Amino acid sequence: MEFEELKDIWKENKAKNTSIEPAEYDDLISQVKKAEKKVVIRYIVMTFFMSFAFYVFIEKLLSVKRYDDLTYTGIYLLLAAMISVGVMVWSTVIILKKNNISNPSIDFLKNINRKLKRRTLIKKIIIPVYLAAITVGITLVYIEVLEPFTAYVRILLHILVLIFIYAVSIIATKRENKLYERTYKPIELKINELLSEYEK
Repeated sequence: MEFEELKDIWKENKAKNTSIEPAEYDDLISQVKKAEKKVVIRYIVMTFFMSFAFYVFIEKLLSVKRYDDLTYTGIYLLLAAMISVGVMVWSTVIILKKNNISNPSIDFLKNINRKLKRRTLIKKIIIPVYLAAITVGITLVYIEVLEPFTAYVRILLHILVLIFIYAVSIIATKRENKLYERTYKPIELKINELLSEYEK
């Protein structure tokens, strides 16, 4: 069913006192398109820094000398965590094909809804698991890398690095929550009401 037909349904069902006017749905796709441009830019920046981390791990660490098995386990755990989160995050990008923008369908709107729900899932479940994996990985690496230093320096450096990682994660999470409330929550509410009207 095409988008114009859906608007006709809403007009016919106006007596149901829906809180969203049909004209608002015309603006829905443009809102998604505008919001996704910013998301893609953030993902590109994230990918750049992850790629730099890969370079440091592979070129600077793995090629310097032979490490203990625990250190390699930590490095591979860090790499696996970054790859997994990177793939999951990019899988939430809403692909706006020309045909979908000009002729949106129920399937297209359901797909947007799934992507938004997946982002929420990543934020609530995947990111905490990612931070736990990063913490374990760094700890395993630091056991050998910081071995030349005194116990006090090793503990201090380890704590400072973990504080930095968690501080960045908390700031990023707060920004994501604000972005969701300001940009994506209204879009998600519109899509949910649209689908609800369609299924009646």
